[in-house]
Amino acid sequence: MNVFGVGGMELILILIIMLIVAGPKRMIQWAYILGQYTAKLRRMWEETVDYLQQEIDEAGVDLKLPKEVPTRANINRTISEVMKPVTAPVEEALNEVDKVSKLASDKPATAKPSRSESAQGATPEPATDNSKPSFGTWSGASTTVSKNGEQPS
Repeated sequence: MNVFGVGGMELILILIIMLIVAGPKRMIQWAYILGQYTAKLRRMWEETVDYLQQEIDEAGVDLKLPKEVPTRANINRTISEVMKPVTAPVEEALNEVDKVSKLASDKPATAKPSRSESAQGATPEPATDNSKPSFGTWSGASTTVSKNGEQPS
């Protein structure tokens, strides 16, 4: 539930604070007055939309204005409907990328030695611990360089 951008728990908290500050008698009066102003605002909105719709129709423009008061949900729904033709190709491409990445992550990665390595008789490297990420030669602690740039023997 979301009324004027205020969620359910926030609304309950506001009502409890109103009950403490105003008391039950004045709170009922305030709610009645708030209901009257809300009804007036809705009537004003409907009259404005009717007048604008009449002017738009007389101008010959094919446009229908919404009768209900705009809310965040209505605006988001309208924007998503208008933007759907533009965003559909992008969403399709993202779905294809997701499918490919899922297929790639499902298949085990097997490293085959190249022809030059097998011809030279190179031995495969020992299996490393896969729990730690490998960042290439910079992450290895096996090579240390002294101050003058030489590796210790």
